[in-house]
Amino acid sequence: MARMHPFVVALLAFAAAPMTQSPVTEVVAKFAPFDLDGDGRAEVRTLERVVEVGDAKSPLVVVLVEGRLWRTASRSPECMLDFFVRRYAEDVAAEGHRVLLLITDVHKGPPHQDGRTVLALRRLLQRLHATSPMVAAVLVGHFPDALLVRTCNWRRHEKLSLPGQDGKPVAIDAKTTNVRAVPEIVAHRCDLVLADLDGDWERCYVPGPTTLRSAWATFGDTVPERGGVCTALQVGEIPVTDVFHVRDGAAIADSERFTLHLDANDRDHECSAADRTRGNPLALPEIAVSRIDARGVAWVPDPAAFGAPPVERDVQASLRLTEVPSVLRPVDGQPAKPVAWQFDARTELRLLLAYFERNHAFRTEQAVAERHRPASIAHELGSGMASLRAADAAWTNFAEAGYDVQHGATLLELAQWLQRPAVLRTLRVHSDPWGGAFAASDPAALQELLGVPWHWVKDGDTLAPSWRDHRSGRADFVFYRALHGKQLAAGGPFLLVHTGCEALSPPGAAAHAYDHPEYGQRAHAESMLFFTGCLAIAGRAKVFYDEPREFAAVLGAGQTFGQAWQRYFAVEREAKDWNDVGGDIGRKRSYFWSVVGDATLRLRRP
Repeated sequence: MARMHPFVVALLAFAAAPMTQSPVTEVVAKFAPFDLDGDGRAEVRTLERVVEVGDAKSPLVVVLVEGRLWRTASRSPECMLDFFVRRYAEDVAAEGHRVLLLITDVHKGPPHQDGRTVLALRRLLQRLHATSPMVAAVLVGHFPDALLVRTCNWRRHEKLSLPGQDGKPVAIDAKTTNVRAVPEIVAHRCDLVLADLDGDWERCYVPGPTTLRSAWATFGDTVPERGGVCTALQVGEIPVTDVFHVRDGAAIADSERFTLHLDANDRDHECSAADRTRGNPLALPEIAVSRIDARGVAWVPDPAAFGAPPVERDVQASLRLTEVPSVLRPVDGQPAKPVAWQFDARTELRLLLAYFERNHAFRTEQAVAERHRPASIAHELGSGMASLRAADAAWTNFAEAGYDVQHGATLLELAQWLQRPAVLRTLRVHSDPWGGAFAASDPAALQELLGVPWHWVKDGDTLAPSWRDHRSGRADFVFYRALHGKQLAAGGPFLLVHTGCEALSPPGAAAHAYDHPEYGQRAHAESMLFFTGCLAIAGRAKVFYDEPREFAAVLGAGQTFGQAWQRYFAVEREAKDWNDVGGDIGRKRSYFWSVVGDATLRLRRP
């Protein structure tokens, strides 16, 4: 009799496990379909319980898996996603949690209402939390994000010109205080909305399309507490669709009277009553939230451009074809067309399986001293090694060569840094939703180390694969994918704090709904998460300058990555002086931070 593979044996054991009823099971059974606004379009269309593991008295972790992903995996006989996710649930439960694994389908297609779907998922988490206290929710697959806009009555000193009452420009010097009340995107991804279970985020949701008013004014030598007649005033409207609007301070303009009414106390509407009583009123996350989503980096070149069969018919052939990318030559006398890219579901599944395999190894294999090290790399932003030392007293004097790269770090040095064993890392470079800016790098050296890239540049009428566009030191999807292909990010599994601007911002979030093909495509954070040994990233989804205080110390105390993220909010909330937390414009800077990867992980010691 043939012997079954151990994976199959374990999977059959899972399937045979009794589906015991519990209060959280009853919540799940009654929840979907869920239509938050009663418009006939359910935001949560289906909800299915897969398994519930762990001690019923332990804190609850909810794992939500996208239905599309689960069904795609079930159609691929070679894919063991269901086993890997179930095993992940068992791993989390073994660390003192009760884990509820759910499959869900949420709203897709028009209208653009990502925020409303987020609120519907939040209702589910609220009901589960009320039944069995939760500590975390992990979203596996592609789900909508909350996009956060904030308007703050920001007092500034700068040279500028604003219209006077006669419409002519008035020059304002840097000594004169101006008040800027202009809505701006402060987080393209704000998982605080999901994690804060007692705040009033539903009142802050603006489905749109609509406009938010803006005003910019001066009043003379001083700014009256309640505003008044202006010496210069500019008003306008900012178009928005599907945003959460945090409004801190009323600023009501009257163009005819040329006045601006100010009310600094009209603020903090998203906060619970208890949170509004603190020194720095902030919405506080009751649970940790994180996302494991490979969709944005599961893109491959269309092999049709190279005369090969379409990806849908032969994925493996297409991947072999593009391992060593070809030169695209003119056709019928016309210049070569740019390479078209397309989403590949098998690549998505393969990346997820590799991620969960790393996750399992990190949790279950014996930690070794050679890998228990901190590592920092920076370019133009200064070392972050000092912030990591709080995670372990043994790191106080750690100074091994190559672990604190501070000056002029190139892409070659980044590749070397990722090969050095380290369990906790920080990366500090100027960045955006697509990548980070390192020092100028030699294309020939990059090709020698990483091979020919999945990136084509113009060479006359042809398009040739080249690192030429990475001479500036751009660490992006192309770079991290090349590392992955050569297996050069071999420093072992690690946790990362990324302080670069917009590192966690999904590309296209300001313009598109989450199910648009360009949403999240080639994302910066996910490129690192799936193409290196990374397991979790804490990062900012805005241009700003802060980092989460006490993050490493919380990890050092044995708490989870998500709890370290939550701690930043608590520390900021206790500020007695807003100037200690970035002033009025910066006092809610913790809102800019979220987590991708697994928020339930801890820093393991040898």
